[in-house]
Amino acid sequence: MAPLDTEEQNPFGSTEAFHAAFAELYPRLVGYARRYGATFAEDIAQEAFVILMQRQEPVEHPTAFLYGTVRTLALTERRPMKNQNLSLEAVMEPAGHGGGAFDEVLNAEVRSQMKLLSPTFREALWLFVVEGLSIREIADILSIPEATVKTRIHRAKAQLKEHLNPDTPPGGMHVLV
Repeated sequence: MAPLDTEEQNPFGSTEAFHAAFAELYPRLVGYARRYGATFAEDIAQEAFVILMQRQEPVEHPTAFLYGTVRTLALTERRPMKNQNLSLEAVMEPAGHGGGAFDEVLNAEVRSQMKLLSPTFREALWLFVVEGLSIREIADILSIPEATVKTRIHRAKAQLKEHLNPDTPPGGMHVLV
């Protein structure tokens, strides 16, 4: 890839901003690719940055573009393995970071209940809550309207509340608020 001639070619504005964005997003994009079962997640994340930087047309939301590209590349890598039972179940695997015993139990329960959500609800909720992406960015990644993203997140949260608190009467207190 040729070096950037001008800052207009850099979707992040400056070389320093690009390096900061790469440092922040690269590990998250690698994890996102792994959740899709990608074997070469690091290569896919790097390739997404290369594709972004080589684009002739400007990208309005570079972060959303990167996530969408990683998703497409990871699914493309998986295509030859389509008969294997690969799914987004890895999304809910423990991250291995420390925490209190109560937090560990609650996190395990939330992860197990998230596995019960449909993949469309689970993916929207994951991108919003864990990845911290905006509704607009998620809509760009999934190629769906923003209203659909909001609906999926709302329904995913409602289903999680119901699964985590099955005996709570309507309007009662929930673990997940």
